[in-house]
Amino acid sequence: MNLEPIAYFSRVSDIPLEMLESKGVGTLVVDVDNTLMPYDQDVIPDDIAQWMRQAKKHFIIVVISNTKPYRAKLIRETLHVPAYGMCMKPLPISWFILRKCVPKDKPAVVIGDQFFTDGLYAKWNNLEFIKVEPLSPKDAAHTKVTRWLEKILFTTKAKPSH
Repeated sequence: MNLEPIAYFSRVSDIPLEMLESKGVGTLVVDVDNTLMPYDQDVIPDDIAQWMRQAKKHFIIVVISNTKPYRAKLIRETLHVPAYGMCMKPLPISWFILRKCVPKDKPAVVIGDQFFTDGLYAKWNNLEFIKVEPLSPKDAAHTKVTRWLEKILFTTKAKPSH
């Protein structure tokens, strides 16, 4: 199974909005932990918040994450976008939110920091995947195992564009 991203960036804010527009993307499905906010902090970095505000002018944005509900609420209140926590990506239960929130008339792209949650979620839902570097080296205990596997399986193929 190919989980390779269509693009790989250091941070969400490095993703050129023009690139997404040129691909005809209509919806961005974005992760929270270590993508929009460091895992160990409850604040969105300024550059990422600004990027999200700009992206909202061009795309439908929905945040689908395995994060804790209070962090999803923080995203909703700060960025004024639909944000859902405890979604159990990539399991099928999380697909119901995707089906409810993402129109089918234009392509959608998943943006996240993990191959085995975000990349697999994109693959199983026939969406493109953009990989970003984790914002923090800190992770949940179970994520450390998948990060170790990612290093073994993906380090030679995917390198950040920025």
